[in-house]
Amino acid sequence: MITTAFQDFAIPERQAKPRTNGLAMMIDWGMGLSRQTDTVESAGEYIDFAKIAAGIARFMPAELLRSKLAQYAAHGISTSPGGLFAELALKTGRYEKFVDDVVATGFSGIEVSDNLLKLSAKDKSAAIKLAKDTGLKVFGEVGRKEGSLDDPTLIHDVQVCLDAGADWVFLEASELFSGNTVRGELIAELARRFPVEKLIYELPVVVIPGVSRDYKHKICAWLVKELGTEVNLANIEWDEMYLTELVRRGFAGDTSHPQGAYRLAGFEPEEL
Repeated sequence: MITTAFQDFAIPERQAKPRTNGLAMMIDWGMGLSRQTDTVESAGEYIDFAKIAAGIARFMPAELLRSKLAQYAAHGISTSPGGLFAELALKTGRYEKFVDDVVATGFSGIEVSDNLLKLSAKDKSAAIKLAKDTGLKVFGEVGRKEGSLDDPTLIHDVQVCLDAGADWVFLEASELFSGNTVRGELIAELARRFPVEKLIYELPVVVIPGVSRDYKHKICAWLVKELGTEVNLANIEWDEMYLTELVRRGFAGDTSHPQGAYRLAGFEPEEL
């Protein structure tokens, strides 16, 4: 728990680390150790997980990677390689070796996804269980990078992950948000069926064509407005950690958050 300045000004309270709700996953595109040091010292209180994105862990100097993982751990931040790396390992029949290397390198978690690879429920469950047996925290992920699953299929896939022992389930951003389209009914059904602490909503990443930081910010604000301050969020960039916390607390320049700081201060609501 940190002590912040301006303690006399009310903001919505939420859990301190280690927390079970309001989790935040920062996406790490291979930042150097100096920038990471600055980031975790400044905003580490608001970072619960760090994902070394995609297959970047394969290209990074091994000692640097180990140093990064150790520093994250020292600040109470769990780590995992990108799910697409695990998909490559599954496709090539090297998944057990991959899991062993994930542990040996110093990661505390692993992501089991099928964004590109088509996995049966049986194979996905087996991959999750194998990783759990090593002591890793497991993030299941549902959704495709291209194309979309219908509502019943996606909901069933979430259940498959949880039944297999996944600690959390990432919801692929491209399944839920596309341009001006939001699958609001699906999101509401997911929130109704599953414990809030088990689902982590991915924000769109700006490396995807057509995704801007402005669009990502609007999606973040919408999720907080609809699902509350304690919604779990993923794919936050290092320089978006404070902005995301402002959005969570309804202190980011709009009054749409019904329990946000501006509303607590008496501002009238306005729609995004």
